Amino acid sequence: MVACQAVAERSVNTTGSFAARVTRCTLSLFAIVIVGMLFSMFGHLGSGWSALTYFAWGMVISVGVLLLNLIVSGVTAIFQPTLRKVSIWIAAVSIAMLLGLVLLWRMA
Repeated sequence: MVACQAVAERSVNTTGSFAARVTRCTLSLFAIVIVGMLFSMFGHLGSGWSALTYFAWGMVISVGVLLLNLIVSGVTAIFQPTLRKVSIWIAAVSIAMLLGLVLLWRMA
Protein backbone atom coordinates (compact mmCIF):
# COMPACT_ATOMS: atom_id res chain seq x y z
CA MET A 1 0.00 0.00 0.00
CA VAL A 2 2.80 2.42 0.88
CA ALA A 3 4.68 1.58 -2.35
CA CYS A 4 1.59 2.31 -4.44
CA GLN A 5 1.11 5.61 -2.66
CA ALA A 6 4.73 6.60 -3.34
CA VAL A 7 4.35 5.76 -7.03
CA ALA A 8 1.13 7.78 -7.19
CA GLU A 9 2.81 10.79 -5.57
CA ARG A 10 5.70 10.65 -8.03
CA SER A 11 3.36 10.42 -11.00
CA VAL A 12 1.43 13.47 -9.81
CA ASN A 13 4.61 15.54 -9.33
CA THR A 14 6.07 14.96 -12.80
CA THR A 15 5.30 18.48 -14.05
CA GLY A 16 8.28 19.95 -12.21
CA SER A 17 8.69 23.35 -10.69
CA PHE A 18 7.49 26.62 -12.11
CA ALA A 19 11.01 27.51 -13.21
CA ALA A 20 11.32 24.34 -15.24
CA ARG A 21 7.98 24.93 -16.93
CA VAL A 22 8.86 28.54 -17.79
CA THR A 23 12.21 27.43 -19.19
CA ARG A 24 10.54 24.82 -21.38
CA CYS A 25 7.97 27.37 -22.51
CA THR A 26 10.55 29.98 -23.52
CA LEU A 27 12.72 27.40 -25.29
CA SER A 28 9.74 26.12 -27.24
CA LEU A 29 8.77 29.70 -28.13
CA PHE A 30 12.28 30.36 -29.43
CA ALA A 31 12.03 27.16 -31.50
CA ILE A 32 8.80 28.49 -33.03
CA VAL A 33 10.59 31.79 -33.77
CA ILE A 34 13.24 29.85 -35.68
CA VAL A 35 10.48 28.25 -37.77
CA GLY A 36 9.08 31.72 -38.52
CA MET A 37 12.52 32.95 -39.51
CA LEU A 38 12.91 29.96 -41.83
CA PHE A 39 9.65 30.99 -43.51
CA SER A 40 11.06 34.50 -43.95
CA MET A 41 14.26 33.05 -45.41
CA PHE A 42 12.24 30.99 -47.91
CA GLY A 43 10.42 34.19 -48.82
CA HIS A 44 13.72 35.86 -49.67
CA LEU A 45 14.90 32.92 -51.78
CA GLY A 46 11.84 32.73 -54.01
CA SER A 47 10.01 35.15 -56.23
CA GLY A 48 6.38 35.95 -56.91
CA TRP A 49 3.32 35.66 -54.73
CA SER A 50 4.48 32.48 -53.01
CA ALA A 51 7.62 34.23 -51.80
CA LEU A 52 5.55 37.12 -50.50
CA THR A 53 3.28 34.67 -48.71
CA TYR A 54 6.22 32.88 -47.07
CA PHE A 55 7.73 36.19 -46.01
CA ALA A 56 4.46 37.48 -44.57
CA TRP A 57 3.75 34.29 -42.63
CA GLY A 58 7.31 34.21 -41.36
CA MET A 59 7.07 37.75 -40.08
CA VAL A 60 3.66 37.18 -38.49
CA ILE A 61 4.81 34.01 -36.73
CA SER A 62 8.12 35.47 -35.58
CA VAL A 63 6.77 38.79 -34.32
CA GLY A 64 3.76 37.19 -32.64
CA VAL A 65 5.83 34.60 -30.82
CA LEU A 66 8.46 37.13 -29.76
CA LEU A 67 5.75 39.37 -28.34
CA LEU A 68 4.29 36.37 -26.52
CA ASN A 69 7.77 35.59 -25.20
CA LEU A 70 8.04 39.17 -23.92
CA ILE A 71 4.71 38.79 -22.12
CA VAL A 72 5.76 35.46 -20.55
CA SER A 73 9.07 36.89 -19.38
CA GLY A 74 7.35 39.98 -17.98
CA VAL A 75 4.83 37.92 -16.03
CA THR A 76 7.63 35.70 -14.78
CA ALA A 77 9.68 38.71 -13.66
CA ILE A 78 6.70 40.10 -11.76
CA PHE A 79 5.52 36.93 -10.02
CA GLN A 80 8.81 35.04 -9.56
CA PRO A 81 11.49 37.27 -8.03
CA THR A 82 14.03 34.45 -8.11
CA LEU A 83 13.75 34.26 -11.92
CA ARG A 84 13.80 38.02 -12.48
CA LYS A 85 17.35 38.21 -13.87
CA VAL A 86 16.77 35.33 -16.29
CA SER A 87 13.47 36.87 -17.41
CA ILE A 88 15.14 40.19 -18.12
CA TRP A 89 17.77 38.44 -20.25
CA ILE A 90 15.08 36.55 -22.17
CA ALA A 91 13.23 39.82 -22.74
CA ALA A 92 16.44 41.50 -23.93
CA VAL A 93 17.09 38.71 -26.44
CA SER A 94 13.48 38.92 -27.62
CA ILE A 95 13.74 42.69 -28.14
CA ALA A 96 17.03 42.28 -30.04
CA MET A 97 15.41 39.68 -32.28
CA LEU A 98 12.40 41.96 -32.84
CA LEU A 99 14.72 44.78 -33.86
CA GLY A 100 16.47 42.41 -36.26
CA LEU A 101 13.14 41.44 -37.78
CA VAL A 102 12.19 45.09 -38.21
CA LEU A 103 15.51 45.69 -39.94
CA LEU A 104 14.87 42.68 -42.18
CA TRP A 105 11.39 43.97 -42.97
CA ARG A 106 12.75 47.40 -43.88
CA MET A 107 15.39 45.89 -46.17
CA ALA A 108 12.96 43.56 -47.99
